[in-house]
Amino acid sequence: MRIQIVNEKDEVISCKEREKTVHEDIRRITAVWVFNKKKEFLIAKRQSTKVLSPNKWGPSVSGTLEEGETYESNAIKETEEEIGLKKVFLEPFRKIFYENINGRRFCYIFTTLIDKEVNEFILQEDEVSEVKWISLEELSNWYQSSPGDFIPSLIETINLIKEYQNANKS
Repeated sequence: MRIQIVNEKDEVISCKEREKTVHEDIRRITAVWVFNKKKEFLIAKRQSTKVLSPNKWGPSVSGTLEEGETYESNAIKETEEEIGLKKVFLEPFRKIFYENINGRRFCYIFTTLIDKEVNEFILQEDEVSEVKWISLEELSNWYQSSPGDFIPSLIETINLIKEYQNANKS
């Protein structure tokens, strides 16, 4: 699979095979935050076979943009593949840049509101081992007590969810 490599302005400069990328390469990724009417956040546990952050909890859906994809087309594809949601409305939230032990990324975040029980999601077995609904308070407390349970960027996610929920109080 060839993934997009971008410059500091988020302009595509090349595409590389994933295994040929280096830490300095800037990748494009998407994250989809799934919420329910109780304002709970759906978190997903990465499969044990994943190269980056195996067995770690992260956002509902995430993916790396492949050659020819847009942020939106990738978010739609990954949402269907990873948790089985088809034809959902994805609302753009924010594009951020971050760097951590896993590399440098531009991440475009989308949100959606879905009321389903955990067992109603259809998980992509090679990507996601489980999902669970969790309140922001529970997630924050869990992260504070056991940060090693989560992907490296989860603290940024928690802070942005706080901002998102404050902006969308209703």
